[in-house]
Amino acid sequence: MYEKKISSKNPGLICGILDDSGSTEDKLSGTTDSIFEWIARYFGIILMELLARSTAMQGQEAVVKPRYHNSFVLYGSAPKIWGEPVMDIESTVKRFQEADNSLGLCAGLGGTDALAAFEKMYDILKESIQKKEFCNSFPAMVFHLTDGLSATDATPAAEKIKQLKTSDGNVLVVNAFIGTSTNLEYTSSTDFTGYLDESEAGPSPDNIRLFHMSSEMPETIFNNLVEDGIFPELRQGSRLFFDVRTKEMLKHVIQVVGSIGSRTERTER
Repeated sequence: MYEKKISSKNPGLICGILDDSGSTEDKLSGTTDSIFEWIARYFGIILMELLARSTAMQGQEAVVKPRYHNSFVLYGSAPKIWGEPVMDIESTVKRFQEADNSLGLCAGLGGTDALAAFEKMYDILKESIQKKEFCNSFPAMVFHLTDGLSATDATPAAEKIKQLKTSDGNVLVVNAFIGTSTNLEYTSSTDFTGYLDESEAGPSPDNIRLFHMSSEMPETIFNNLVEDGIFPELRQGSRLFFDVRTKEMLKHVIQVVGSIGSRTERTER
């Protein structure tokens, strides 16, 4: 399980549930830019990487093959789909660049209703992964980035998402809480060991909830994150839950996308 290579025939589906509530206008710790600007910046880097992995030469011409697809739900008081419900990587990057390298984040969607956002993503994924191009692919990965406390509990919808599956495994949910603190002691991505139980994720009940909403890290992803030096001290069995204390940690969390194909030999041509 979780061993399928990404190809045009069996493309990867990379999704984002992105908090766009008013508080994301706050500055990311140690920087002069807002949280939503950093999220867009690092997601943009990953989108360009996925585009590069999807580009092949045919004679003298570079051709983009649909090896990756994307879906983004922004949320505050209510969820909002960015672009189309599902877009191939070429369409995603084009829309991103035409929007001045933006995912539409602006800290302008009011409060924080995470449950509604997860339900919206569930509806998108339930329909999408049944289609022939995704049903036998590496399972979809859903990245939830938030900087605050939700007025609603998204656990029921997150559990429904995690029950969706392709022939290669269940959909994976990644949660990143920006600006929080936990009982886990580490200084950077180089000594980050990952979260094995809720006592490490606490003491905040919101951290603990996000920890339980997160999928357990598959062996394939664990090995790739360690081998690529993204999280070299990661422990086996860790959840896909992260606390983001700095811009460097945000960058490394988003690089988890790379764990399903960060080397040429991991991607079928």
